[in-house]
Amino acid sequence: MKEKLRNVYKLAESEDAAKLLLGDWCSDAEGSDIKELRSMAKTIRKHWDGVLAYWTTGGVTSAAVEGFNNKIRWLVKQAYGYRDEKYFRLKIFDLPNFKIKKEL
Repeated sequence: MKEKLRNVYKLAESEDAAKLLLGDWCSDAEGSDIKELRSMAKTIRKHWDGVLAYWTTGGVTSAAVEGFNNKIRWLVKQAYGYRDEKYFRLKIFDLPNFKIKKEL
């Protein structure tokens, strides 16, 4: 089922094709005995228009923005409350240059 869902993004070249493939996947998932698959199908159907927007917009996602927002949240946790708002803004602008992963 995991591979079938991945193939939707690989094979569907239009919104109509994606509707068919996703609908088929959701039907299979809803008919399975696996609780997590049924839950995933329910979530996809709940956010149907948003999922299909991937094909409507030509493959544009908000992944980069979400990743940057996570870095800002991480910075706030590490800072434990900056007193100087100007300095905090400068730290946010410098985030793309900052490596969070530790070198082994």
